[in-house]
Amino acid sequence: MKIFYALETFLPHISGVTVSTDRLADYFSQGKNNEVYVIAASPNGNFQIDSDSHKYPIIRIKSYPNPIRRKLKVSYLALPYIRKILDDFKPDIIHLQDPFFISQSLAFEAKKRKIPVIATQHSSLSFPLAYLKLPKFLQKTTLKTMEKALSAFFNNSCEALIAPSQFIKKEIIKWGMNIPIEVISNGVDIKFFQNARVTEEFSEKYNLKDFLAKPIVFYVGRIDKDKNLEVLLKAIPLVLREIEANFIFLGQGELKEKLIKEIEETSFKENVRISGPLDFQSVELAQYYQIATLFAMPSFIEAQSISTMEAMASGLPIVAGNGGALPELVKDGGNGYLVNPLREEEFAIAIIKILKNNNLRKKMGEKSLELIKPHDINNTFRCHQEIYEKVCENFPRS
Repeated sequence: MKIFYALETFLPHISGVTVSTDRLADYFSQGKNNEVYVIAASPNGNFQIDSDSHKYPIIRIKSYPNPIRRKLKVSYLALPYIRKILDDFKPDIIHLQDPFFISQSLAFEAKKRKIPVIATQHSSLSFPLAYLKLPKFLQKTTLKTMEKALSAFFNNSCEALIAPSQFIKKEIIKWGMNIPIEVISNGVDIKFFQNARVTEEFSEKYNLKDFLAKPIVFYVGRIDKDKNLEVLLKAIPLVLREIEANFIFLGQGELKEKLIKEIEETSFKENVRISGPLDFQSVELAQYYQIATLFAMPSFIEAQSISTMEAMASGLPIVAGNGGALPELVKDGGNGYLVNPLREEEFAIAIIKILKNNNLRKKMGEKSLELIKPHDINNTFRCHQEIYEKVCENFPRS
């Protein structure tokens, strides 16, 4: 089977979408009868085919600056390139990972060539709204416009739509979809994280020996506006009034430099480390989870949250914002606590409660290991294989 994965922004940019796409492309490229390509906007602006850095080729389309997120690029004029790519490579199925310019062009041309298309809706529409900086009176109208445009696109272009969580499925249904919607977890390699061990070399490399003397509250992910990290930052001094602890933020993003400057101006700067980013397949990432005492995820618009699943696979209790898809992973009082994502006091109380009670922490960590089992990455691959075969088998070719 020849599979195309399409998305506007791909690696080296790290996000849930790019990580999920890479895992799928990597897995299916290993099949003897499969041929896999990723189509994405070029990070340097120029058309190129990258066939050396991954196990599958990446066709990077000529791109231009993104006016909303300036560090990323988009392919406004992808259509001429897409026509040639489809004529040259002739895929059996196209799996869109976002609904933007490259995906729109692929879907348009695939319909003319009778190539089946499916898509994954990776995010809530609250995510793009967070970056548009619209006044409140325009947000509702903009949301309705986006819902209408997306439902028209998916209904007219795709044979099926995948959601990573029930939260996203429920949101999609409200748009007025008339194609099948399947919920498939983004998945996590449970054994990779569960079996990781912290080495002396790792501790020395990141100068962590003294830092490990106190419990560690850990966050990993993008350091961007939608992650709501300012609430976690405000919770730190409240936690430190009650118990000694250290905090690690691991990741990259548009607000990283701002976060570093804010922490440098605080009285608790010695208790905080900002590191990364790390390769999401790195053993060192798994080791970071292993040194943590608990994991904090303050976002409340997560479509699923790969990092929360990684923390669960590492046996950590979770303190998370009670919103988005996080309640599907975090069971309040079970493997952690769900709190009001806009109240730093609630984050602090939950963190303190876990840090002060070793038995509770152990019990919650064990519950995380139990709850993460259905999200094993092998289940994710199997479900995608089934939907690819079903769509290709039932697609009318004439």
